[in-house]
Amino acid sequence: MDAPKERIRLQKYLSQAEVCSRRAAETLITNGEITVNGEIAELGQTVVPGEDDVRLNGKKIVLETRSRIVLMMNKPRGYVCTNLDPHNAQTVFQLIPPEYAAHKLFCVGRLDKDSEGLLLITNDGELANNIIHPSSNILKRYEVTLNRDFDPALTPRLLKGVKIKNEKDEDEFLQFANVIRFPDSRKLEIHLKQGRKREIRRLFEVFGFFVKTLVRFQIGGLILKKMPAGDCRKLSQKEIDSVFAKGGNASPKHSGLKKPNRAALRGEKATERKTSTHKKISTRTALRERDAQKLRERAKSQAQKRSRPKPAEEPEIEFSENSFAKKRPEISRENVWQRGIRPHHKNARTRNYASRKKRG
Repeated sequence: MDAPKERIRLQKYLSQAEVCSRRAAETLITNGEITVNGEIAELGQTVVPGEDDVRLNGKKIVLETRSRIVLMMNKPRGYVCTNLDPHNAQTVFQLIPPEYAAHKLFCVGRLDKDSEGLLLITNDGELANNIIHPSSNILKRYEVTLNRDFDPALTPRLLKGVKIKNEKDEDEFLQFANVIRFPDSRKLEIHLKQGRKREIRRLFEVFGFFVKTLVRFQIGGLILKKMPAGDCRKLSQKEIDSVFAKGGNASPKHSGLKKPNRAALRGEKATERKTSTHKKISTRTALRERDAQKLRERAKSQAQKRSRPKPAEEPEIEFSENSFAKKRPEISRENVWQRGIRPHHKNARTRNYASRKKRG
């Protein structure tokens, strides 16, 4: 007995047939332009590929078996992540290889016009949804340069999040998963687990910062490696699996991939790879380390004082009646007076001596 064939939603059928996106398919169904087996389709209706007759304005739509395409691009600045933008002629789809131009591809998440870095492009809607949806808990890592020095005291507030109004006057909660500081006080590494529109820029603007550069270099366990800006290539199955790899979010070493050359991402000349000096540290930990350092320095200075040799004590000098003449002839008269020792001697200008001289 043959197993029953899988039924899929009509919107998904149209999207997989590369007719339009799922959202645009809902509009076509609502307008009555889609028919299934000769009857006008309804929202939420399901069809069986290969059996049901689906038509768009009388033209039959056939869902052909197609291979999955997943491309990785190093998006340059100045390009938008859309298939067609009437306000901007430069889109990322102008940069994909010619052999993929005929396929209906779309971006997995978006980077705004002024942002750069790792961008995934695919024709698999289910894969894209699994990567984008917050329930997948896939971490995205960004390198951010601000217009002025960052105050570490703001880190807890960025991690706690802020509720602000969006363009539709709806409440949105913006929050960073992690903030890592660089030695350069204007550079940060930001981690996100959700993908709201311009989330990093908007959240920094709340605290009075302007984001000058924003580069995404990792999605899950997939890291942007040696790719020039504007380059695009197809991912292998192993690289696709690395996006969902367990532990890939925590550190690049778990994914089996090398760390990205961030100098190349910034467009600078690649230099010898150095170990990163930045580390995750909270404000409370920083204060504790500062106090501990002060205690260590105080203890060190006290130990140096205790270990310092004491000055040798001068031997006491005993003076007798003839000590100045016999025992210590080297001690001059001035030195004797400086030591507070006053020897007995005759003063020829005393009153008694003068009176005796007159009488004699």
